[in-house]
Amino acid sequence: MLLFNIVYGILAVISWSAFAYKLRDLIKDPGNRELRLLCLAIATFATPFVVAAPWAYVRIDRLIGITNIATLITYTSVAVCLASFLALLVSWSSAQDRIKLWHRLLVAYAVVTVGSMITLFSLADVSDGEHHVDFDVHYAETPYITQFLLVYAVLFVVGMTGLTRMCWGYSKAVDRPWLRRGLRVVAVGAVFGLGYGIPKVVSLTWDLLGTSPLHFISVVVAPMSASISAMLFAVGFTMPAWGVGLDSARARVNEYRAYRRLLPLWQAMTGAHPEVVLLPDLYPSNPRRAFRDDDLSFLVSRMVIEIRDVQLALRPHFDPAVARAVRELSQVQAKPADEVEAIIEAAQITHALRAKAAGKTEHHAAAVPHDPAAGDMGGERDWLIRVADAFDNGAFVDEALAKADAGDALTAEAKRS
Repeated sequence: MLLFNIVYGILAVISWSAFAYKLRDLIKDPGNRELRLLCLAIATFATPFVVAAPWAYVRIDRLIGITNIATLITYTSVAVCLASFLALLVSWSSAQDRIKLWHRLLVAYAVVTVGSMITLFSLADVSDGEHHVDFDVHYAETPYITQFLLVYAVLFVVGMTGLTRMCWGYSKAVDRPWLRRGLRVVAVGAVFGLGYGIPKVVSLTWDLLGTSPLHFISVVVAPMSASISAMLFAVGFTMPAWGVGLDSARARVNEYRAYRRLLPLWQAMTGAHPEVVLLPDLYPSNPRRAFRDDDLSFLVSRMVIEIRDVQLALRPHFDPAVARAVRELSQVQAKPADEVEAIIEAAQITHALRAKAAGKTEHHAAAVPHDPAAGDMGGERDWLIRVADAFDNGAFVDEALAKADAGDALTAEAKRS
């Protein structure tokens, strides 16, 4: 019993949390039919994990005064849940006439099924004690209960088959990544649902002919399969909403990391040419505050633009000897070609900043900075992050600059002689 209480309790929390998450959207848009169907579906599959938990099952029976009434509540909730999920998926179809027809058929099937279940349960005698775990097996041969369970199990299999087919089919047609993932998670959940429904149908049908050997699977394995199914439903049907939020959070973290990695390079370059900073008040005095800045993406874009502006101003100080020195040292240390380009750019910037600070008036042939992004802002940012990393790790750059200075000194000595 403890295992069922724990598993059902965890799934109840997950499912009702999913309901609360989508209810916020429904409150904002109460006229949205799809949101109403989704909230109804989530609420009705969350309900059984409260009602069917052994600790709650007994108390509900005593509160209402009907033995095993919690089983009827559980199974009718699942029936409404499946009909709601299928109606939601049907509503996504572009064929409006077919939507109306299928909605009517689904509603009619659900009403007939629930009505039949209530009638059969009322006619049966299930008053010999509470059977929250083994209700299906204990009353398998009880008049009317076999039919009650079979009507429910058939609806369950039909519903799960429809969900599997429709969710997987729609997942191939949609272009929103999180919606596609969510539909596939639901499809997998429906497969686990079939792991509950099919053994139930087979076992109940077998009981009509004799005694089924599948009672253990029906009582233990099938409910656990249904629990996994419900958990996947809770995740899958809310994934399009929280997945977008997850992407936004990931994007903000990436922007903040970009900001922190670009910051040393930006500070050094704008310190030499402060006039390029268009909006000085945009930059927080404490870099940690940037994470809470609503304009973080814009802030990083401004840093990229201003770094490039300073590069243009420093181009007369870019020395071909620096590039040669970096390439020679990189060849010795077997550095990758794309990393070499970033180091060259960082070394040229360092050399140019030092030359400007020393008041030198060098006028080398202006080399065009490496630009693999071809103007794409995201690509520019990623490239300059690599340059900033090389700039911040100055040991190799200093060695290359020392080699370039030594070469320049030898060249100057040769010219004098």
